[in-house]
Amino acid sequence: MLYLSLCVVFVPLCGSVPLAGWVQSPGYPRGYEPFSSLTWVRCAPPGHTLSLALTHLDLEDSYECENDALKVYADATRISTLCGTIPLQDLRSSVNPSLVSSPGGCLNVSFSSDYSNVERHSGFRAFYTIQDYNECDDPNIECSHFCYNFIGGYLCACPPGYVLNPDKHNCSVSCTEDLSGSLRGLVSPPGGAGSYAEEAHCSYSLAVEEGLQLVLQFTGDFDVEARPNGECIDAVRIETRSKTYGPFCGTVAPGLIDTGSSKVQILFDSDNGGANKGFTVAYKTKRMTCPVGVTPHSTVLPEHQEYVMGDTITVTCDQGTVVELPSGPGIKSNATYETRCQKNGMWKPVYQCGVVDCGRPSLPYAVKVEDLESTHYKSEIHFICSSKYYQLESDEVFTCEADGFWKSKTGQTNIPRCLPICGLTDNLIEASGRILGGKRAKVGQIPWQLLIKAPERGGASLINDRWAVTAAHVVDKHQSETITVYGGMTDGQDQNAVVMQTEKIIVHPNYGKDGDAEKEFNNDIALLKMSSTVELGPKLLPICLPESSEGAALEGKMGTVSGYGTTERAARAKLLHYVNVQEKKREECRDPKFTDNMFCAGIEGGDSCKGDSGGPVFVPMLGFGKPDDPYRLKGIVSWGPDCLTKEYKGYYTKVQNYLDWIKETIEKDGEGQEVRK
Repeated sequence: MLYLSLCVVFVPLCGSVPLAGWVQSPGYPRGYEPFSSLTWVRCAPPGHTLSLALTHLDLEDSYECENDALKVYADATRISTLCGTIPLQDLRSSVNPSLVSSPGGCLNVSFSSDYSNVERHSGFRAFYTIQDYNECDDPNIECSHFCYNFIGGYLCACPPGYVLNPDKHNCSVSCTEDLSGSLRGLVSPPGGAGSYAEEAHCSYSLAVEEGLQLVLQFTGDFDVEARPNGECIDAVRIETRSKTYGPFCGTVAPGLIDTGSSKVQILFDSDNGGANKGFTVAYKTKRMTCPVGVTPHSTVLPEHQEYVMGDTITVTCDQGTVVELPSGPGIKSNATYETRCQKNGMWKPVYQCGVVDCGRPSLPYAVKVEDLESTHYKSEIHFICSSKYYQLESDEVFTCEADGFWKSKTGQTNIPRCLPICGLTDNLIEASGRILGGKRAKVGQIPWQLLIKAPERGGASLINDRWAVTAAHVVDKHQSETITVYGGMTDGQDQNAVVMQTEKIIVHPNYGKDGDAEKEFNNDIALLKMSSTVELGPKLLPICLPESSEGAALEGKMGTVSGYGTTERAARAKLLHYVNVQEKKREECRDPKFTDNMFCAGIEGGDSCKGDSGGPVFVPMLGFGKPDDPYRLKGIVSWGPDCLTKEYKGYYTKVQNYLDWIKETIEKDGEGQEVRK
């Protein structure tokens, strides 16, 4: 009846394997013959085990059962080898307990005898049974809460309030709840008997209309499992759209939480141990407020302890910071902005106050920055010149100020310029001789001397790294043309000369406008602007203009005139020559063409000549210039009697009379160059 009843319930089991039966050796109990053998195999259904109980064992005894033997295998692994005679009591106590298959496994019985038996042995007999396996006793099978065994299997179960996870072994609390629309209430984790549930993963969603915010207050006992060092084992968290509060645990409840949000989630997680009481959160609503702080590194007006929806304030960035607009870096003059408290509890707009960045300054020509590590507020800049042939007009240190500009201690915002060093040479060589029979100049000895070969041959003097001065009558007829000018040489045919092209030719506006033919050389001065800045070096350097306080003429002192003009041997000199001259008294200069804008000079045996026009007359005499007394352009070769008549008297444009015109013309042209005086 039992078998049938089981068969009715467990059809697969009854239809495949008998629940019990006998297995015995051939000829039992009369005895087995030589060379007898038996193989028997049975398998247990899933959730069951197969056991074998020997009730009789009488076999020939031999060393390691090498003659007759009974061998039992479980799942292809030999678990017992038997021979000899073993009493029933010993079989029950020491052999049978091990003859069991694994759940759903198989037992294999193998018997064999050899060729001879001295005595007749009866053999063996065993009873097999199929039994339900109790998985709940298996240490490898774990149910987090309850385990129920049934015939052929087992079931994990959960206490009230829990649900079985998809893994079918572990239980967790189902405590996800949407409380949207509720304006006040209480939230506590599930549990009972004074402790909250294990393996709880709770989420309580709160939501109210925009313009209101949720305020949370922990009330009553607060007891959430934590380690002695304060680290949370179980934890409660409060999450809004912009912030997370917690995790909270231990026995000290958090204070009032003004969430500043209309949507809040209360999250709680617990592990599978502990016996703590839990917590209770009371929630309510109030009108939406915005944070007191809007932007780091700023102040706000008006100042209130609380700002509610609709309030408007002015945010002012701290000294040294500036509003960073979304399109890019902040505008230098924009240090404030207005913002309004929105119904979602956020300020709008919100801009950051970034550190003022003055950026790398736009540097004038030849100016460099020394070791610039930062361009932010309070950073300092030291300027230097790109070469030794320039001198910084001011060595002030500039600082990045709060308005975004680089400023010096004296309040200057214009970056100091590097002005060409004028009137000095790398080689200060004592000079003597004259153009007519004068001495040849060496390279770098008169580095400001320029040569114009065509359309009219003449000279010029470099006065900065973009401008030169010459006589008006050399270029007057060619103002609309581009003239090629050569410098950095002493040989007019030098292939390595510095070649410059004029961008503009500016003749003095009063040149040739006296209405008096005899005054044709009055205001005989012109400026040449080069098409690009020339690179200064030992062979090409400007000469200084005279100081405004200097006398009008040489007053009897010696100076030097240079050029590529006529010499005693050639009508047009290939090489640069120079001669020292002396200012003559005004009565010696009497001539219908002579004006107050001129002086005359010469010396017995030496003078300027044809082709030298536009070239320089400079003091002190060549070879006597010093850093504290540089060479200065006192005159421009203008006109004179035929030098071959050896009157040794030339007439020169007095440069001092034109200092203002030179300065104004260059500045008006917009280049900003400065000539050194």
